[in-house]
Amino acid sequence: MNKAVTILSVVLGAQVILAGALFYNGQNSFETQAPVSLLSLEQQTINEITLQEGDNDKPLTLVKNGEDWHLADYPNLPLLDYKVSALTDTLINSKVNWPVSRTEASHERFKVADDNFEKRITYKLGDDKVDILLGESPSFKKLYVRNGDNNDVFTIEFSGYQLSVDKNDWLSKSLLSVKDISEISQAGLAFEKTQVQQDVDLDKRTESITDKSAALPDIINANASSKTHIETIWQVKAPAKLPEGQTLDTERIDELLAQFSSLTVTAIAEQEIAFAEIEKLSVKDADGKQFDFEFAQHEDSYYVKRSDFAPWFSLGKAQFDNLAKINANDFFITPDDDENSQQLSQETGQQTDTETSE
Repeated sequence: MNKAVTILSVVLGAQVILAGALFYNGQNSFETQAPVSLLSLEQQTINEITLQEGDNDKPLTLVKNGEDWHLADYPNLPLLDYKVSALTDTLINSKVNWPVSRTEASHERFKVADDNFEKRITYKLGDDKVDILLGESPSFKKLYVRNGDNNDVFTIEFSGYQLSVDKNDWLSKSLLSVKDISEISQAGLAFEKTQVQQDVDLDKRTESITDKSAALPDIINANASSKTHIETIWQVKAPAKLPEGQTLDTERIDELLAQFSSLTVTAIAEQEIAFAEIEKLSVKDADGKQFDFEFAQHEDSYYVKRSDFAPWFSLGKAQFDNLAKINANDFFITPDDDENSQQLSQETGQQTDTETSE
């Protein structure tokens, strides 16, 4: 009897040891499982991406044209690079370990079912396509995800807010801005940036400098062959002429250039509107490319259009007022009036300082 008990005890002990070893190996295998790609796609082969939201029946489609991605309905509008990259790079290259579930029955619970999902992304590669279903978020910046080809559900580090079916969320809002403007024209009057040679009186340029030898290299280098230097100025473009006794308000021009450089739209206009009045203004960039702008107001909304893009865009009232409500004649000033204005401003400032000190 004792012998039988001993044998059984040995057998039981061996089974426990074997079970423990198997469990340890399984756990170790789980922990050391090398991450694998969620998708097996070549980024260069993708030519179309469709994004769907579970509660929205209007999908958003992006198409590839050359190396760039565009909205299918607006093929020439530039998009935000980081949002496109989230689809074409970040999501595609996501790595996963062991699945949190391998059963079809769990798809509803994680919201990655074919008919119940948070977001579905369809990658098209020629005639083939691959679906990715994004589900609920188990924690901050993490999502449940499933490759549409199988039942495995994984978690990945990804922020779902990056993906929206609203086309305006993808639009580069600065697409109408123009930098390095060389010409402005409105109502038949134009201002242009030009370079002129200014004579330099070497003696006058250096007489107020104690060590004149230190200034000579800079002055001579301005033009090695003559006592002149090149200066960039704004002037009235021929055949128009500057009104007698007036000068160009270059500060006002600089303000306008800054407005065009920082021009941002808020959205693509949703509908065609019969505008009662349209203000027009044209600019040229440093390469001589011309951009014709149109500005219009409808009720309490403000719109802008540029000649190289088909749709109208909405913009804020402040930018509309700064760009649409200008008159070329406002850029002329009388020097005496400008000096008086500056003197009055200085006197007002001095008076304020005196009152403050008292």
